[in-house]
Order: sequence, then structure tokens, then C-alpha cells
Amino acid sequence: MKIRSLVVPLAVVGAFAGAVAWLVFAEPPALLEPETVSSQTEPAVAARPENDAAPLAPSVPPQEEQTAASPPDAIRDVSPDGVSAPQVTGELTRVGPSERLLELLNPPVEPVPDGPLELVRVEVPDAGHLKSGRLTVRLAHIESLDLEATCKTEMGASWPCGMRARTFLRALIRRLKVSCVKQEDLAPQEISAVCTRGAIDLSLQLVRFGWATPLETAPDEFKELAEAAKAKEIGQWQTEWLTDLPQADWAEPSALNEIDLEQLAPNVVDWSLRTLTDGTTENSGAGEEQPEVE
Repeated sequence: MKIRSLVVPLAVVGAFAGAVAWLVFAEPPALLEPETVSSQTEPAVAARPENDAAPLAPSVPPQEEQTAASPPDAIRDVSPDGVSAPQVTGELTRVGPSERLLELLNPPVEPVPDGPLELVRVEVPDAGHLKSGRLTVRLAHIESLDLEATCKTEMGASWPCGMRARTFLRALIRRLKVSCVKQEDLAPQEISAVCTRGAIDLSLQLVRFGWATPLETAPDEFKELAEAAKAKEIGQWQTEWLTDLPQADWAEPSALNEIDLEQLAPNVVDWSLRTLTDGTTENSGAGEEQPEVE
């Protein structure tokens, strides 16, 4: 039993000793002669300048030509159950959309009639434009102030004259209907027109109170009113942003009797506020536009 347990270690030690003896006593391989080494390296050295002068371009596999449509055998069958797919044998050609589809995507815009046009639920985005539905109207004969425009006072302070001009136009229109006569087409659903609210010309009123300037092609009346507004320093031409407050007795009955309503501007005296001094209401509804009742 003791001898058998020593057989394996002795075999391992003997194999290791034999490997060490072979490495120590074995003869090294013979060295190559210089002529043989130079003869083997000359072709590589001779070929090196050619490689440096003109490097070979990497080979690129030829790409398949792209067609306008997929080949018939690459088409994915999307036919529903119960419907036989068509047999495709020839080449496929991609076609453009039909005219009917283009009309549905971009429906034609109907031209705006010459008028008179009645605008309801009018929106006032700025002091020179009106909007009613999809229609945008630019007031004719005037150059309006931008909404973000500011004006200067004598002291150099800025005040929002563009927003004040829009507020003035909104006060003229309120919730009443506006009638417009088209002058020219500016864009689809956008025109330049002369608009009135009742007997009040909106463009003329903006110029009269200094909230717009007339164009070169405007009538002479517009230019005269613009010069008068500038001379009076009203509207955008006012030099004082904060004015003095009215006297406290302006609303007393004695002061009210001295006011002549006929001398006030037509847009100041509203039909709903025309009350005689004795408390009775003036019958001024005939011939004037009544507010729209929704």
C-alpha cells in the first residue's frame, strides 16, 4: 500500500526532470547565413517604394442601384383576410398624389367679395386691423401704430401709445357690427377695406384723434385732420402722459346742464346714454344701429 502511494509523485518528478534535461542539453537551431537573409528580404524592400508612392484603394463592393419603388418580390402583403392580393409581375413605379387628395389637403380659398361686408364679433388685434372669423381686414388709407409702439413725452418718458390706439379702436367698435367695402386683396382671406360702424368711418376717426397717420394716397381730408390732431397734441402727439384730473364738480346737476350734447363728437355720445336733462330718454334709435343681441 505504501509503495502504490509513491508511484504517482515519482512519475511526476521524473517527467519534470526529463523536460529540464532536454532544454539544457539539446543543441540550439542553426543560424541562417547573411546571404540567405538578404535574399529573402530584398523583394519586400524593393516593393515598398511602390506601395508608398501609390497606396492601393480599399475595395468597395458595388452597390445595388436604388429603384424608385421596391421590387415585386420585396412587397409586403397587407391585404386583409378574405381579399386576394394582386399578382405583381412587372416593375413598379411610384406615382404622385391625386388631384382630389391635393384639394382635400389644400382646399381652394374663395375670394372675398367686394362688399359691402358685414362683420360680426369683430376682434381688434391692433389699431389698424380687424378680424372676423378667418377674414382679416386692414383699415385703408392709414398707417397704424404697432401694438408695442411707445411714444415720448416732453420729459422723455415713454408711454404705450400703440396699446392706447388699440383701446380707442375697440371703444369705437365695441360689440356692434362693422360694414366694410373692399379696396384690394392683400392675401388669401386678407383685404384692405374702408370700414364704418354706423356713420363713423373708423380710419377717419383714428386720424382725427391722432391715433394713426394718413398714407400718401389718402384723401385730402385725412391729411387735414392729421395736421389738426398734431397741432392739438392729441393721440400719439400728446406730450403729457399724466394729465390733470377733472374738477370734482363736473358731475353736479348744475354742471351737467351747461354741457351741450350736440357739440360732443358722435362717437362720444352713445345711443344708450342719451338722456335728456328732465330724466326722459331720447328716441334716437331710428336710423341708428342697435347693438347685436346674442
